[in-house]
Amino acid sequence: MKQVLSILFFMFSYSGLFSQNIIGNWQGNININNHQIPIAFHFYKDSLGKINGKWDSPSQNARNLPCSDVAVNGDSVMMGIKIISGYYKGKFINADSISGMWHQGSAQLLLNISRSNDSAFEAPKRPQTPKPPFDYLNENVEYSNADNSINYGATFTRPTSTLDKKYPAVLLITGSGKQDRDETIFDHKPFAVIADYLTKRGIAVLRVDDRGMGKTSGIFDTSSSQDFAKDVEAGIIYLKSRNDVDTKHIGLIGHSEGGMIAPLVAAHDKDVAFIVMLAGTGVPGAAIIDYQNTLPLKNAGVSDSDIQKFLELHHALVNAATSFINADDFINEVSKIYYDWKKKQTPETLNALIKGNDEDIISSLQKNYNAFHSKWFKYFLKHDPTKDIEKLSIPVLALNGEKDVQVDPKINLPAIKAALKKSKSKNYKIVELPGLNHLFQHCKKCTVAEYGELEETFAPEALKIMGDWIESVVNK
Repeated sequence: MKQVLSILFFMFSYSGLFSQNIIGNWQGNININNHQIPIAFHFYKDSLGKINGKWDSPSQNARNLPCSDVAVNGDSVMMGIKIISGYYKGKFINADSISGMWHQGSAQLLLNISRSNDSAFEAPKRPQTPKPPFDYLNENVEYSNADNSINYGATFTRPTSTLDKKYPAVLLITGSGKQDRDETIFDHKPFAVIADYLTKRGIAVLRVDDRGMGKTSGIFDTSSSQDFAKDVEAGIIYLKSRNDVDTKHIGLIGHSEGGMIAPLVAAHDKDVAFIVMLAGTGVPGAAIIDYQNTLPLKNAGVSDSDIQKFLELHHALVNAATSFINADDFINEVSKIYYDWKKKQTPETLNALIKGNDEDIISSLQKNYNAFHSKWFKYFLKHDPTKDIEKLSIPVLALNGEKDVQVDPKINLPAIKAALKKSKSKNYKIVELPGLNHLFQHCKKCTVAEYGELEETFAPEALKIMGDWIESVVNK
């Protein structure tokens, strides 16, 4: 689950026509209120020949941040910059110059970039990412749901055997936001790493592109977790159709939102034999969002009383966004909510919480909280995962990193455990892993921005716990 759940994710088809022109380092400046903000892009090819990009904002101490897929079509360049909910679009003026616009929210800022001799940038090291040739079956597959309304693209892996053998299998479920089958984030491919590890231990794995991503059709932006649960059910049916899968031992491994979807599916699908919740939730989404919004304030030294005042504004805006039928009506209501809240606060609270002028703050609130008007958010905020967990009668493994700043282990793991105690499940294990973040990396700063700075994709001890536990379940 990403910290900012309303992030825009831009994916574009790739054309290699001008790929030789964009590889390398580029620099330019954004002008904001007569202040120059340097921006640097670094484009490189991965092991498969696909163009990837990173960008830096040195004056803001932001480095090595990922671009979404980079598209070069003719003389046009476009890339997503999902971490700031924006994108960059430009055109080649010549081989060494691009004229374009930086889009961030409602802002459109001129950003012309030129080639730079700065060669300090290196493609990020991701030593755990599996690379071919593989010593197991690695098959790209496609299948459809029951009414053929969605076609899914996926990768199926299993051990190679000369025997007519059936293997226990797991289906991997991604976290929030539109994800590819590897759950790629900051050039990390955690699902590819998990699939590689488990397959080598004798477990087949199916990992699937989300709706509207890769080879999967469907519309992501108008879907909710309930819709994604139906996608998981389609994957289970596909696994059951294979003659190399042990249909009595099909499990689900969900990360973050996927860890919420896994029990949602398993609560009523009797074909699910076990589930693994990786940083899954045990409380309603509203509590998750509260945690994600208040933790930065706590880390900045804001007092508990002022944080409670912030939550009053936050809850009022969320309630309005989810209540208004028309999104434009909510946009018009934001300023009233803000000013009503502001006049009740002390100067000390306002000084602690308000940075900037009212007009800019209202504009920011309108943009950010409008995301809560979506079908996804409306479901996520109210859904209580413990109701699903209490219905389970199958083995459950729940893992969470001690340093997770997105799904708090101190709140969620106890809630999951309490729900499992009420369930009919006799085999469950709850583990908080020391020193690991939301992506199950060993972290130092343990922030979202650090995900991309770390070379480790998925902690070996987390992989081993999963592998050992699944083997104990399927070999009973």
